[in-house]
Amino acid sequence: MFDLARAHANGDRYLLLLGSDILLRERGIVSALRTYPGPVIGMSETPAAQNANRFFDHVLRADYYDERQALEAVQQFERETGLRPGAVVPIIEMTVHVSVAVARHYDLPRLSDACLAKVRDKHTMKAAFEAAGVPCARHRLFGTLEELHQAARELDFPLVLKPRDFAGNVGTVRVDGPGELDEAYVYCRDSLLEIAPLYGFEDGRFQAEEFVTSTHEVSVEVANHRGERTVVAVTDKSKAGAPYFSERGQLVPSADSGNEELRRVALAACAALDIDHGLAHVEVLVDGDRLSVVEVAARPGGDGIMDLIDRVYGFSPYDLHFGSYTDTLDGLPAITAEPAGMGATAFLKAPPGTITEVKPVHDLTPEEVGLYITAQVGDVSRPLTSYLARDGVLECFERGQSDQRAFRAKADELARQRTEQIFTVEAEHDPS
Repeated sequence: MFDLARAHANGDRYLLLLGSDILLRERGIVSALRTYPGPVIGMSETPAAQNANRFFDHVLRADYYDERQALEAVQQFERETGLRPGAVVPIIEMTVHVSVAVARHYDLPRLSDACLAKVRDKHTMKAAFEAAGVPCARHRLFGTLEELHQAARELDFPLVLKPRDFAGNVGTVRVDGPGELDEAYVYCRDSLLEIAPLYGFEDGRFQAEEFVTSTHEVSVEVANHRGERTVVAVTDKSKAGAPYFSERGQLVPSADSGNEELRRVALAACAALDIDHGLAHVEVLVDGDRLSVVEVAARPGGDGIMDLIDRVYGFSPYDLHFGSYTDTLDGLPAITAEPAGMGATAFLKAPPGTITEVKPVHDLTPEEVGLYITAQVGDVSRPLTSYLARDGVLECFERGQSDQRAFRAKADELARQRTEQIFTVEAEHDPS
């Protein structure tokens, strides 16, 4: 147990941080420790097993995807120490509803129940967009294969199928015609069932959307606080093609950073969902002047985007996130920082097969500022269909760089070289 003096000096209050032990979210802990005057506490089912947990003042033992279990752990800690949370802050998607549940119990700043219903369900999200005039794809719900076929008759092909309440491209697949519906349904359903035990998902929560033609996709990071909203940064996404559209990396600043209509639409999307606390991650398809909002997450963007912004612009977006949830912001500041260079992440993807060797790399170039390997010997490398298939990530930064296309190509080439150096894979043999 940590020294309680700091907590007592802070009115017996601490900041509860949910999800910052996940790879590429750890810098949230740094921001929390820097900006919050009391202890910063995490939560984990296995507090000693996650490396990032050692940076918290303390870690409560509970599943932060389970709101009942999380609240019980917080209440038990209060009975043992007399300490109560002064703020509950979500960092990853599947902790948003948990943060609301715990904060509601202690009457702390939080997203409203109406907001939660919109941001955690892609159907109510799209309905809110349509009502507010935010451009988005037409969609229909389905749970069974029969319902999918009915939905497809009401929409125009190509379609994109996806689970209603998850992220990271899990279960997302393009369908070009009626003959592909059955196979795509099985893929979408099985992908959700693979992760259902971890998150407590129910089967049958899917939707079909009309495919929106675009030249590229960006994300807009928006800070929200009590009715105010401001764009923090715009990120270029590197995406794999159809049918899975998996993300292959991120780049800051985007070539669309100065796109005023994009910024307006991102702010309107957050307003339509009643997001009034913290950072939001707005994904938008761009095709010239045509924009289409894919979805909005009421938490900081993942994939190292917050770290990229920090390196490129010299400030941590997490500071705004925590300031909103602790209600210590005196309004949102104007974001006027000029980029000092360019930053990118690129995900490593070993060839399909069984990984038989993982070799260290020591000869990193000056542009390579972080290399994190997540795959282990014995893992089966599968096709890059979602974030679940990633084998590692490379972070790059180059001061003074201003050519997005050239830097994206450099980061991707470095990731290819590192993948080749690191992984030895035994290909699966076809018994036929």
